Amino acid sequence: MEIAFRATNTIQQQLNAKQTHDDPSGIYELKCKTCKKVYVGQSDRAIGVRFKEHMGYMRSNNSTSVYAAHILDNRYDYGTKEDTLKLLKKCQKGKHMQTFHQKKVLINEQQTGDKNPLFETAKTLHST
Repeated sequence: MEIAFRATNTIQQQLNAKQTHDDPSGIYELKCKTCKKVYVGQSDRAIGVRFKEHMGYMRSNNSTSVYAAHILDNRYDYGTKEDTLKLLKKCQKGKHMQTFHQKKVLINEQQTGDKNPLFETAKTLHST
């Protein structure tokens, strides 16, 4: 028997990955290239690493991520890191790592009908 598949993204690589000022952790948005709506997410790892994960889900037709599901379900185009990813707030994991909402048009899978207390708290924290 031979190994048929080996993951290239290992836990050891994730633990050894160092964040840089160019690729911090925090609250980020991914913009849909087609409909211009955004997904707002959070990561305690470098947002570039998280972006690669979203892209991997799309390339493998895996709707694990809400952003990937939006792109795949609607058969939309997705862009490059430069035209898709934006850091909204640099922060470490903790109480500030909540879903962050500014007055943006979110993808349908992320919209809420009523005011969400987490969004309100995040907006208050961001304005201070």
